[in-house]
Amino acid sequence: MDRPTPDPTDPGPGPTRKLLLIGGLSALLVLVHGIAEAETYRTMSLAEKIYGRYYPLVQGLYASLWKLALLGAVALPFQWLLPAVRRRPKFMTYEFWLDLLYWYQGIWLSLLSFFVAVNWLVAAVYGKSGPYFPALAAIPFWAQVVLAVWAYDMIVYWRHRLEHTLAPLWAFHAVHHTTEQVDFLTTTRVHPFELFLGAFLNALVSRLGLSPAAASLGFAIYLYFNYFIHTNVRLRFPGFLKFVFVSPFMHQWHHAKDEEAMGKNLGVVFAWNDWLFGTAYHPEHYPTEFGLSVPEPERVGQSYLRHLVYPLQFAWARAGGGRAPRAVQA
Repeated sequence: MDRPTPDPTDPGPGPTRKLLLIGGLSALLVLVHGIAEAETYRTMSLAEKIYGRYYPLVQGLYASLWKLALLGAVALPFQWLLPAVRRRPKFMTYEFWLDLLYWYQGIWLSLLSFFVAVNWLVAAVYGKSGPYFPALAAIPFWAQVVLAVWAYDMIVYWRHRLEHTLAPLWAFHAVHHTTEQVDFLTTTRVHPFELFLGAFLNALVSRLGLSPAAASLGFAIYLYFNYFIHTNVRLRFPGFLKFVFVSPFMHQWHHAKDEEAMGKNLGVVFAWNDWLFGTAYHPEHYPTEFGLSVPEPERVGQSYLRHLVYPLQFAWARAGGGRAPRAVQA
């Protein structure tokens, strides 16, 4: 029996119940993931004997598959029961397999010494000086974690804003907006150059003076929250909460084709940056179409290789007079 089409203005089931369910399953996800990581490290010597020099590659494949299974176990039931946009299962489309390629992107980038290059640049630019604020290591651990999440989110907000404002950066960030079926897999659809820039800027947090454990946990919270806001779930925060945290509803509008939403809702964890700096967009209804809204010369198909070379296509289109509305907000 076909399920009824939801009313776009209907806020859906109570947010409190959904928040409790999502929060509980997310906590379980983090716990199981931590146990799995501990077990992996405990048996590392045995795995190294089995796989030899290929162990890092096998470990990366295993970790990515395990993480995908856990995230899917949490997100998919909610995306099926409470979808913001009803559509046929994504795994039946080519876009799913493209997102799967992006999910494993870090593995072949590591084979190309991508992360070695990032570490080299960080050392070359930031130097080997001590922490900027050594006193931060003395504050309570929980406060360090909160500060780390805030720092990552603030850096990402302004980087993200520049990516929607400066054409050269938009040429790379536009790849993330090629998705027409937004869900948790969309999170990893990122051009390698944007990954490089993000890793370089995020390294600032490790220099603040926070303990490595606090910085790592803060980044994990930020990352899982990023998966959360990309889920195709009908969830918007009520009342004062909508000014504090980013919801899937807000980020769905960030990916919408609607002109009034272009360059809006740039935050990942905290929504107050968008409200304070004039980039918040929070209408009553949900968006229905996602993807790039650009002139024909700047459009790109669902292809990993075409995404990699999209900045060249973008530069060629601009040379011919094309212009991406998302790239210039002024």
